[in-house]
Amino acid sequence: MAVDDRLSALPDQLLRRILHFAPAKEAASTRALSRRWRSPLLRSSGAVNLETHVERIELLYQSWGEERKSLEATFFFRRDAFVSAAQAALAAADHITTLTLRVKFEFGVDRRFLQYNSDGLCSSPDQDQSVIATLLSHPAAQHIQVLRLAVEGCNDTYYEPEKEIARKVVGEYMLSLRFLPSETLRVLELTNCNSILPLATTVVFTRLSSMRLRHCTVRLDDLQSLIHAAPALATIHLESIVITIGPTNDTSAATHRALDDTSPPPPTEIVLQCSAAIVLMLRRCSWRGNDHETPAIVAVEIHAPRLRRFVYMGLLRRFTMSPQPQDLSRADLHFFGPCDKKRYVYPHRKHPSEEDPNPNLVTFWRFLQDISSTKQLKLRVNNLEDMAVLSEAMRVELLPAFCNLERLELQGVHRPKGKTASVAIANLLRCSPVLRNLRINLTTAQHGAILRYDRIEGYVETKFLSDRDKSVDLINRAEPTTVSLEDDGDVNSAEVLDIPGLSRHSFECLQSSLKRMSLQFRLEESNCLGVKLIKFFTKNATVLEEMHIDTGNRKLCEHMNSKVKTWITSSSKMRKSGASSFMVLPLESRELCVQRGF
Repeated sequence: MAVDDRLSALPDQLLRRILHFAPAKEAASTRALSRRWRSPLLRSSGAVNLETHVERIELLYQSWGEERKSLEATFFFRRDAFVSAAQAALAAADHITTLTLRVKFEFGVDRRFLQYNSDGLCSSPDQDQSVIATLLSHPAAQHIQVLRLAVEGCNDTYYEPEKEIARKVVGEYMLSLRFLPSETLRVLELTNCNSILPLATTVVFTRLSSMRLRHCTVRLDDLQSLIHAAPALATIHLESIVITIGPTNDTSAATHRALDDTSPPPPTEIVLQCSAAIVLMLRRCSWRGNDHETPAIVAVEIHAPRLRRFVYMGLLRRFTMSPQPQDLSRADLHFFGPCDKKRYVYPHRKHPSEEDPNPNLVTFWRFLQDISSTKQLKLRVNNLEDMAVLSEAMRVELLPAFCNLERLELQGVHRPKGKTASVAIANLLRCSPVLRNLRINLTTAQHGAILRYDRIEGYVETKFLSDRDKSVDLINRAEPTTVSLEDDGDVNSAEVLDIPGLSRHSFECLQSSLKRMSLQFRLEESNCLGVKLIKFFTKNATVLEEMHIDTGNRKLCEHMNSKVKTWITSSSKMRKSGASSFMVLPLESRELCVQRGF
């Protein structure tokens, strides 16, 4: 039975777009799928995507003499065959705009594959013998607009709280900027780059607008030089980057490979100039000294006056925006915890925050002060109590004014018996007079468990999933001693239990702007913080239109037990005169929230 060739009905422009994303080997094989997918169409896609998997030759590392030489010859023959095939693919393509090189390796062979010559000696990144240099020097690659270089291995991913890096090894190859087309390059994406070697002469990447570095190691001076050389660089994404901040300005290749044990410690304050940046993302970036190992506490001053979106994920450290970006529309902050100054700051350098009795609290709120112009804020902390400002004098000094903030998401862990997590929520309400959409995700944990938890990344997700499963089990088993609201006579009443920081306080947003409230928590005890918050917002949010609640189950019929619904109805009757009615709905899934832009 003949099979219809439906692909042949597609227009050439669409077929080229499909081939644009296909690896070269797979793209070539697609000619068997369609009568019209002939080599001219393949060559005109504008993209060359090269992939290879480098296998580890076990005997190579267990042999000596002639046997080792023979195995090495086989290994480098495979490497040379890949380079020849890649050069042929480049030569066959017409007007290449996108070049992707993805090398997947087994542990122990990656650098030999990329950097070693057939004689086993390491080639300089400034020489044409390295694989990357050879491909980028090809005439067909001289006008590429998009360059993606990724070296990915089989290393186990693990998390080091003190280093912030979510990868066992970062940095596996070196890249010299002299091989990049400065006049045409628009997008640069590097994964596992060991070092970016700057140019000896001044060259401007006039069209470079997006740069993404993942699992790389880079000197701060080199990173800054590249940013300065790209006046149109609007998007900067740094993820799991080791940034070395040694004092030397020597950018030679020899300096990049050498470690100077006698060098003085790096500065504790640095400036990152991103004058053209509109989007800046710093995810799990580790700042280290010259030896690439010693974590360094650094106060980071960011110069990005055009910034519209800022993402930071990492340890709590001093950040300042100078000047403050006035058009900031969204900020996403995820703090793992404060820097341990006793452990990481250099002994003869005194960190300025050591003079303050509450350095972490001051650091946290001053961080927020510099992004106070944002319209959306997603804030995630491992301990809500740590961000609570208790005294009026400190509130006057530290709390910023989020005059434009319309959407706020707060996610964090709180102690079940703690009393200051609600104060932290009150602090944020006080700062946000025009807040329209509020989402609070709560999970509980013993305070000591937070401090002992080794894997900081994913802690809140793991903890909440555990909370959800436990809550579903409790509801399904219908244990009245745990989730029944009849156990507390005050809960079924409309009387709001005293909530530190919230009770008997007035917040402008609750009276004039808050339309949508979302609350996610585990309903385990009748007087838990989540229940108290439901009660508080029901009575005091006078213009509220929607309240979305998730107490641990996914289905609306199981979402809250009937007594919670009855209680909300009762509390609604005590709303202030003129207050609007509101709907109680299940909390949307994360996917739907993303679709709605939150």
